Amino acid sequence: MNQGRIHKFVGDQLSRWPLACDNFRALKNVCLKEMTVGGLPVKLQFNPARMISSAARLTKEDIAARRCFLCRDNRPPEQIMMKFEGRKGKKYHILVNPYPIFPDHLVVAAARHTDQSIWHRYIDMLDLAGKYEDFTFFYNGPRSGASAPDHHHFQAAPQGLIPLQEALDALPSDDLEYVASVQDASLYHYRKFTTGVFFLRSDTTKSAAKLFYRILDCADTPEGESEPLFNLYTYRKNNEYRSIIIFRSRHRPHHYFSDGPDHLTMSPGCADMGGVFIVPVKEEFEKITPELLNEMVEEVSITRDEEKVLMNRLTRVQPELHVGIMSAPEIRFEILSDGAGSRVARVREGKIEYDGALYDELFFEANTPSTMFAEPSFILHGVTIGVDFHWERLEDQKFAGALKIIVDKDKLTAVNVIGVEDYLLSVISSEMSSSASEEFLKAHAVISRSWVMSQVRSERRKKGTSVPDGVKDLQSLMWNLDSMMCAGSEKPESDIHEYVRWYDHQDHRLFDVCADDHCQRYQGLARATGKTVRKVIDATWGQVLSHEGHLCDTRFSKCCGGIMERFSSCWSDEDKPYLQPLPDTPSHENGGRCFCDTLDKEILGQVLNDYDQETTDFFRWKVEYDRDYVSELIERKSGFTTGRLKGLVPLESGASGRIVKLGIYGEKSSIIVGKELEIRRLLSETHLKSSAFDVHYIGPDGAETDSESDWKRLRLDGMGWGHGVGLCQIGAAVMASEGYGYREILQHYYPQSELK
Repeated sequence: MNQGRIHKFVGDQLSRWPLACDNFRALKNVCLKEMTVGGLPVKLQFNPARMISSAARLTKEDIAARRCFLCRDNRPPEQIMMKFEGRKGKKYHILVNPYPIFPDHLVVAAARHTDQSIWHRYIDMLDLAGKYEDFTFFYNGPRSGASAPDHHHFQAAPQGLIPLQEALDALPSDDLEYVASVQDASLYHYRKFTTGVFFLRSDTTKSAAKLFYRILDCADTPEGESEPLFNLYTYRKNNEYRSIIIFRSRHRPHHYFSDGPDHLTMSPGCADMGGVFIVPVKEEFEKITPELLNEMVEEVSITRDEEKVLMNRLTRVQPELHVGIMSAPEIRFEILSDGAGSRVARVREGKIEYDGALYDELFFEANTPSTMFAEPSFILHGVTIGVDFHWERLEDQKFAGALKIIVDKDKLTAVNVIGVEDYLLSVISSEMSSSASEEFLKAHAVISRSWVMSQVRSERRKKGTSVPDGVKDLQSLMWNLDSMMCAGSEKPESDIHEYVRWYDHQDHRLFDVCADDHCQRYQGLARATGKTVRKVIDATWGQVLSHEGHLCDTRFSKCCGGIMERFSSCWSDEDKPYLQPLPDTPSHENGGRCFCDTLDKEILGQVLNDYDQETTDFFRWKVEYDRDYVSELIERKSGFTTGRLKGLVPLESGASGRIVKLGIYGEKSSIIVGKELEIRRLLSETHLKSSAFDVHYIGPDGAETDSESDWKRLRLDGMGWGHGVGLCQIGAAVMASEGYGYREILQHYYPQSELK
């Protein structure tokens, strides 16, 4: 019925528009030539009327200077239209193409002037194919044959006229290379004709759209473009929705611009790439050979290597990761796919109260999973970032992947279920600037991936607890401390408390890793920005560091301060061969120039996000405290009544000078505290930059003193920012700026490791 309606519409249009009528009449006598290209039988059509499209000037200046011929106000008065209603209020005008290639050749133009883009419009293309089943609808990308790249439009022609479509429809699925599926939609690779040809088949529009956008997500988008270069055909056949996608590398071949004998005034679009090559010049029509045509097709198609990369992206998978984002008695969130707005889940009677009912767990599936990068899926409101750090703040954050809400004692915990590579997209952008150098970002992608995978796959998960072993010896050490501070006095009757703790992956019971600095900064899509980050993750996809067949525990910090630290100084009492206390200098020579000793603002701007740059001293730093203030701070942060502070004495230090155990001597009691992060927590409102510091006591006269009784202020002279184990971010950034590749950077900070 709809076919008849279209035929009548075309007839009505031609009866009142002489230009269109003459051009359609000319199709009946058009010159045709048949040949074979890449194993596909194709046709050459001599069509001088198409010169208006083939020779169209498509620079921004040229487009801006002309009137848009698809806008309603600029159309000839003779041109009539049919209306089509797309999804979500999008409206289209169905028009007769006045310069046809096929009988009943149509243009389906957006009612409003908007750029040629397939995003959010492919579903409308599927609906058109479902309504007009005798037609094939096709789309030229803005740099892939579209003569009106500034106004969105499809084209349409009766089925049975496009050789590539006919060839694919005649093939059984077994003759096509299966690539991927999404629910009832399947994707196949076609090996003939040219590179980059894919065939999509689906029972439903929803699955077809999901798979189609997954394909586009995996294809490269050229700089300055809004989408990959491609041609698209969509139609309905045997109760299936079918699409053919041809990925391209360029708009026009060199023949178009040549002044030599190989010049061709041909600007290949959907018709051409589908096997109907339009030649507007008679002399060119006569001279074209299969070899010349094949050369042109190969030149505008993607290369074999590009096709291989695309196939790899379509078929690879991401390991799944559960990331704990936030915990609170009440969690506000939005699921982007349903448009329902903000929702609230609360703790009630040990369960989750949501939407008038009680649940043990809530799970909202990811909207559009991808083998490249996932689409935004949900929003969490009031997420705390930088917990206990000086930049701590609340943010509303958007996430890809699935959302799980679980009960944890008297709170709810929001967990993001996400692919590891999607996770890294945010980690790399959050831990540093997304505009950092590629080699530095590649190195960080590898170590961030290695670390999180080593945590997830770890067979042995040790619990970080206080360490009671050797308390008597430590008490003796404390007596020695007392003796040093109180020369000649009796042993004080004070209690000695030991608190040794390290923070690690095993602190998380209900998920794999957390989203804050104590694991890796993960802030969803809030800072997952920049094509460079996507590029480096793509380039290093799946690459990890290993040692003797086991994943490396690849720790990293902002600034080592000139020498790296051992693992055991900061976490469990074990050391790893690839985490060595080496100088951060070329070839690890002693006394050389330290990579991380820099004040270069450009380099620091690459490494440090805005809130990190709130701190400017890190290689060497000083903090100074009033005696009463630091005494109160220690009592408040430790929970012990130590009284007025007498002194701080390092009891154990690592190779970099970072203090592993610190004796805190007070008038009422004393504390032995470790490891390095707990020391940093205790001596700052947030976190001391590192535990690598020397202690100095300042008397009333402003001079240094050794006397415990008369000092007024405490000064800590420190070095580095963070624990100093593994990669030094600032040092690695300097190495990249000096021409070191990411493999060299990884070997510098993780000797004896192997990149796989």
